[in-house]
Amino acid sequence: MRLYAKKIPVHYLVLSLLILLSGCVPAIQTNQDSLEKRARGLTSIKMITPDIKVYSLSAGDISEKRDDWSAAGRKNAEKAIIEGLKEKGVRVSLLKENARTGAECEEVLALYKAVIESVYTHTVMGSPNFFPDKLKDFDYTVGSLAGVVNRNKGEGLLIVYGSDEISTGGRKALRVVQAINPFAAPQLSGVTFIHVALVDASGDLLWWRGFADSGGYDLRDYESTKEFVRRLLEEFPGGKG
Repeated sequence: MRLYAKKIPVHYLVLSLLILLSGCVPAIQTNQDSLEKRARGLTSIKMITPDIKVYSLSAGDISEKRDDWSAAGRKNAEKAIIEGLKEKGVRVSLLKENARTGAECEEVLALYKAVIESVYTHTVMGSPNFFPDKLKDFDYTVGSLAGVVNRNKGEGLLIVYGSDEISTGGRKALRVVQAINPFAAPQLSGVTFIHVALVDASGDLLWWRGFADSGGYDLRDYESTKEFVRRLLEEFPGGKG
């Protein structure tokens, strides 16, 4: 069963994080080998500029987006992914955006987010709406991307989005007090999250992974981002056909 996404706004990040942080991981679908073989056959992959948002997180759980931090996180994620995949023998370059391509990329991202919400909901074991048949024949698509991919001399498209929450000094101090006080309710550090997916020119979803961690990483720092991305891409299909 193929799923074509409608262009609608989707708020699915909380669902994704709950699944990831609970320890649930995607089960192996029966056609995984076929999809990964197709992924390994892609010799030129273009990456949409990563959609990374970084927030400050106060002691009162107030989250505020920081544009400067987000720009740094976006640049670090972009570099870490390109370098990380290069080490695996996979050639990835950033998609050059102009007015036309930028609009297309926004549409692709919106369509993909609608698709991946269904993937998380129906194909991740442990989800209350897990459907074995949808996992057995894993077949999801965002529709043809031949136009944007072929115009940019690519064979596939890498879609990346994520977020990071940086605890303020006040929040860190509160966590110290909570650690000392055995009766205090525990408070999580900010969550770092990145999702990456590979689709081919037909729009078929060939590979995807999401990874989240509470308090251990900082996307504003390149070395921290590099280590986070290393873990994220551990199972990415190599560059051998």
